[in-house]
Amino acid sequence: MEVASQLSFKRTPGTTDEEVILNNFCLSCKLALDRVISAMHKNIYYKCPFQYEMHSDLECKIEKLRRVLLAYSCHDPDVGYCQGINRLAAVALLFMDEEDAFWCLDCIINCLHPPHYYTKSLLGSQTDQRVLKDLLQEKLPRLTQHLQMCDIDYALVTFNWFHTVFVDNMPIETMMRIWDTFLYEGSKVLFRYAIAIFKHNEEQLLALDNSISIFNHLRTMCPNALDADRITKIAFTEITHFSIRDINRKRKAHMAVVQAELEEVEKCRAQPSQNQYSMKALTSDSDEESWKEELIDLPN
Repeated sequence: MEVASQLSFKRTPGTTDEEVILNNFCLSCKLALDRVISAMHKNIYYKCPFQYEMHSDLECKIEKLRRVLLAYSCHDPDVGYCQGINRLAAVALLFMDEEDAFWCLDCIINCLHPPHYYTKSLLGSQTDQRVLKDLLQEKLPRLTQHLQMCDIDYALVTFNWFHTVFVDNMPIETMMRIWDTFLYEGSKVLFRYAIAIFKHNEEQLLALDNSISIFNHLRTMCPNALDADRITKIAFTEITHFSIRDINRKRKAHMAVVQAELEEVEKCRAQPSQNQYSMKALTSDSDEESWKEELIDLPN
């Protein structure tokens, strides 16, 4: 069954799924969905996992992906359409029909990942990057110190690993191995595989001594992760144990800090507009006083 048809909207003959949904929503929802559809169409082909399979019906699969993403944006307006979930839904559609892919996407966003992973603030995603930093410090202290000394912000690379569950630039066999364990065990395995990739590249990174070469190597670690068996062995046998309880404790501590930082950013964003209004008021008052002075000075 097509996901869009589950919403029980009235269909006018000759209309597309997008038009069916838009015609059955109030004006404010239509405006929001217009933005969703615009963003979705811009990104739907970007690094789409359908590239892994050469299908003659590629456009048909893209249409299925479009329907799943549009239906999800209606189902979960807090998320709507967030860049990155197109890759998640596309991977699901490689193995499932539209309805199952829809619910798989819902499960990934609302069950396997912590809250606010794909909302506007990306609070959950930002929090997990700080948790990863803590874990790397514990598991690979020598490498972490080296990256800090070279002033490397590896979150610029690892953020996308977590946000797309390693879909981007990862060899298909390794990516599928990660997805198998992710769907079975949850988000904890993302930390295990991330640390495993760093450990697999530890000696090469330690041999580099400038930020440009290190960052370039970081960007190639996923494409070069061809040995899925080796990466998995590192993730589950060579890295010392850590539990989901440890991760959740770290998440709780970091989320409070990130939330406070986001609130401070919002205050700073609002401040210029307040200052602008204040300046306008002062200018108006000043102009009025000048006008009065000029009026007083006029000759009789």
